[in-house]
Amino acid sequence: MPANVESMFSVREMPWHREGLVLDQHPKTWDEARQLAGLTWDPITEPVYELRGVDEADQPLYEPIKGWQRIAHSETSATLWINRESYAVIDHGEMGALVEAVLAQPNVWWETAGALDQGRSVWCLALLDEPIELPGDTTATLPYLAITNRHGQPGGCTLRATAVRIVCANTFRAAELEGERTGTTFTFVHKRGWRNRLEEAREAVTGARAEMRAYEKLARELLTLPISTRQRELFITEFVPMPPAGLVTDRVATNVEEARQALRAILASPTTEPIAHTGYGLVQAAGEYLDHVRRSRSWETKLNRTLIRPEPMKARALKLVREIVHV
Repeated sequence: MPANVESMFSVREMPWHREGLVLDQHPKTWDEARQLAGLTWDPITEPVYELRGVDEADQPLYEPIKGWQRIAHSETSATLWINRESYAVIDHGEMGALVEAVLAQPNVWWETAGALDQGRSVWCLALLDEPIELPGDTTATLPYLAITNRHGQPGGCTLRATAVRIVCANTFRAAELEGERTGTTFTFVHKRGWRNRLEEAREAVTGARAEMRAYEKLARELLTLPISTRQRELFITEFVPMPPAGLVTDRVATNVEEARQALRAILASPTTEPIAHTGYGLVQAAGEYLDHVRRSRSWETKLNRTLIRPEPMKARALKLVREIVHV
């Protein structure tokens, strides 16, 4: 799939498409971040004209079309979209101001920002410097606050808490889908008066942060549940069960054992091994298996499993952990 990147920056990490600027440090202000992202231009509105004939000198006569306007690139004058006059642009300066106002904190860590599809879609991504660090877990959950803005297109200017690091068109859409699934999305409709909803946006972000704290509480509870080698093997065989005897072919048995071996390998990996003897380790291993190891018939199936629809197998893993600690 194409990256579709017009301009962007990324802090420390080179994007997979190897485009844009890679910075050593986070920009300190939105003005600085905006320049590095190539967002010094803005969407502007202009009249839309139609040809109504020619004059006596055979020169074309144009008249504005009432009720419509052109959303244009302020530097190139390229048409981004055609929309009703009621549509109000949210420009690039206002995008950064939105993040700063909603976070209500002096230091915003700008992680990535840029433009896609000739400027029709733009984004900025702020790192919420509130990592969840769990005992024995060498990884940290670093949530982001993203604004994705479609100039004139359906979708509006949307603020969302996300775990997706936006660097291209695919991750732009993935962040949108994740926000829809988890309910951590707040949309500013492109109408006059959108600024009046800032307080609602703050409440939405506060709710997302509360969810992260609830996740941390659950994780810490699971970390206190010791899992023996026998219980770990029981979890693996129950999570990836063998079909009833009459339905088991050699191929099915081989596939089941391969899946179980994949789970064992994840639990023995450097990132999971320190927590593999806890309930949290089993849940994390199950999630990694479902998202990154389990076979998918197509990329659409994988996207559905990981982002679009809730994955029932992850809920089953948590239920199974609670059951086996009493075995």
